[in-house]
Amino acid sequence: MKKTITLFFLITSFVYGQKDERSKLLIPPKQIIRIDYPLFKDFKVKIWNKSRLDIHISSRSRKTDSLNSSLILEKNSISIFEVNQGMYLQLENKYLSILRLEFTLLKSNSLARNIKKNLTPQRAFYLENNTSQTIPLKIPGVMSPNLAPYSRSGVDLLNGQEVYIDLKGKDILILTVTKDIPHGARIDVADLINKALNQY
Repeated sequence: MKKTITLFFLITSFVYGQKDERSKLLIPPKQIIRIDYPLFKDFKVKIWNKSRLDIHISSRSRKTDSLNSSLILEKNSISIFEVNQGMYLQLENKYLSILRLEFTLLKSNSLARNIKKNLTPQRAFYLENNTSQTIPLKIPGVMSPNLAPYSRSGVDLLNGQEVYIDLKGKDILILTVTKDIPHGARIDVADLINKALNQY
């Protein structure tokens, strides 16, 4: 069974940082990594496959997780991959060995303009699952992640954004993002769920 890890980035450092600044990433066997830059409508990444096996790359809808485009990056090769508006980047390891790669966000004038346009009040914080069960969340207009047991997921959300739990097909509001959430805060999702259920 494949596990999914979601990574969110505040990308200003990538756009205005040093030339060819690369991030290194290890993908565990039979796991999926999701990478998203919430401040951008679309983005391009340059990926170096440092492994002896292929890496399966795709862009998928933030709302439905449906496939938009894909490619197989062969061993020891390089590719530039474009992720369109409303999509996130997915990297999949189909093998029993760890895959190694490096990637960087490509500089773009249109991306820089988009940053200025989207600099509305936001909060960057963590959602933590400190239980032994997977927690299915829904963040309308952003994505519907499954928070793995004993895991932490970084998010960067607009003030007013609502977060729901999918409980037996019913969406229950557990959090509304406000300016009162400190940047970098760690929020226990189980506590949010308990508080929400006690209100019913």
